Amino acid sequence: LGRTLSDGSAPQPSTQRPFAMFRAVAALCFASAAWARAPGFSEEGCVGMFGTMKKLGGPVPPGDYVAGCTDVCDQIRSMKAFWKTGEHAEYACEQANKFGCVWQGTPPVTAAD
Repeated sequence: LGRTLSDGSAPQPSTQRPFAMFRAVAALCFASAAWARAPGFSEEGCVGMFGTMKKLGGPVPPGDYVAGCTDVCDQIRSMKAFWKTGEHAEYACEQANKFGCVWQGTPPVTAAD
């Protein structure tokens, strides 16, 4: 979007993809670090919250909500949608499974879906 290289030429798609991956991974790392300070935020906390969401078929009760889990899983889902296949897409799937990601839907959508 209006970017140019130091020689004034437009970047080619092959040079943009590594930067996009870097931005996605950096965003996930920064988000995880910020949410790590949130009470209850952990892989286990997210797995528990999303397990309740799947079991109930919708939003979790306020007492079971873990701040940051939904945001991390939304970032993971964006990364998977961007890469579609390959090692980076596989990494996104691994992270989704690690956090037990479940997204709102009828019924709720899991990483396996």
